[in-house]
Amino acid sequence: MDRIVDQAWASMLAAVMKKRDTFRPEMGDEIDLYLPQSRLLSLAESNPAIPKLIYLSAQSSARRNANNIVRKLGMPADYFWKFEYWPKARALTTLGQLVKRVFSSMIAQAKEGNMEIVELDVDPLRISINFSNCVECAGIDGLEYAICYYHAGTFSGILSALINRDLDGFETECCARGDESCRLIIGDTEDEYIKTGYDAYISPPELRTDLASRLEKSLNNLPVRALGNLVDVSYHQLAMASTLLTDPQRFASANFDVGSELGRKLAPVLAQFYGHEGLQNMGEYYSQLGEFRIEIKGDKPQLELVISECAESVGPIKIMEMMSFLSGELQGLACELTKTEMILKESHFEGDKLLMIFEPKA
Repeated sequence: MDRIVDQAWASMLAAVMKKRDTFRPEMGDEIDLYLPQSRLLSLAESNPAIPKLIYLSAQSSARRNANNIVRKLGMPADYFWKFEYWPKARALTTLGQLVKRVFSSMIAQAKEGNMEIVELDVDPLRISINFSNCVECAGIDGLEYAICYYHAGTFSGILSALINRDLDGFETECCARGDESCRLIIGDTEDEYIKTGYDAYISPPELRTDLASRLEKSLNNLPVRALGNLVDVSYHQLAMASTLLTDPQRFASANFDVGSELGRKLAPVLAQFYGHEGLQNMGEYYSQLGEFRIEIKGDKPQLELVISECAESVGPIKIMEMMSFLSGELQGLACELTKTEMILKESHFEGDKLLMIFEPKA
C-alpha cells in the first residue's frame, strides 16, 4: 500500500512541475469531490476509530514523502536546525515560503484546497494554518465537529518532516461547522494544549452526515466551493489508501461492508434524479461524477461489469485492496437496482480494466 501512496505523491509533484502525463485519456484526471468525501465520511461514521486511523496514516505518509521531496529539491537535512531558537519573524517567513512554494502548490494543483501558514509562535511551537476550499468538507454543513482528518494528518506530517520534530494538530474551525474556512493548529506532540485538542478532535462522540442531500448538489452541478467541485485522482487514491494503510487485508473487508451500505443508499437517490430505475443508473452516475467508464454485461442471473479508467486504479501500480470500498458500493447498488440480493463472485484486473462478476446470493 505504501507504493500506491508514494506513487500518488510523486504524481502530484510531477503535476506541479508540468511533467505528468494524463492518466485517463478519455475521462481526464479529475473526479467530483463527492466521491472521496462520501467514502471517508461513511467510514468515519461506521467506526469511531476511523478518524484516528485516517489521521495517523495520512500523517506518516506525508512525513515520509515530504522528506523525499525536499531531498529531491536539494534542501539540506539541517535547513531548519535549532528552529526553536529562531526569531518568530524569520521562522514564519522561511517556513511559510517553503510550504507555499512546494506543498501548498501541490495541494492547490490537485484542487484539494488552499493551504497557508498564517501565524507561528516558536516557544511553545504553535503553527496556525488556514485551509480554504477544503475538499474534505465542501458542501457539508450542520455538523458540530470538524471532520478534515486526512488533511490535519497530512499537514502535521509535512511540518514534522520539515523541522524534524514530532508534531500533531487539530482543527479549530471547519466549513462543516459553518465556518468560512478550515483552521488548524499544529504543535509539539507532548505539548499539553496540543494533546488535549488533538484527543478531543480525533474522537468525536458521534458523526452523522446527510450524504443523500450532499450527493444531490453534485448531481445537479451546484458549486460547493469557489475552487469548483472537481479534485485530482491522486488525492482520491491518497484518501482511500489512508483507510487501508496499517492493515490492508483487514480494513479492505470493513471498507467493502461500508461501501455496500452506501451503495444501497445511493439507489433511490439515483432513481429520483435520473427518472428511471435499473442498471442504467449505475453507468450514468459513475460517468457523470467522473469515476470510471463502465460496460454492463448480462442482467440476471449473473451480472458482469467491465470498468475502464477507474479513478482508484490509475497509474502502473494496482492493488485489489484499493478497490474494496468501490466493490462493496457496486454490490449494494447492484442489489437495489436489480431487486435481487447479489454477491461479488469475482474481481480482478485484465490489463488496465477491472472485471467484476456478481451473482445472486444462494
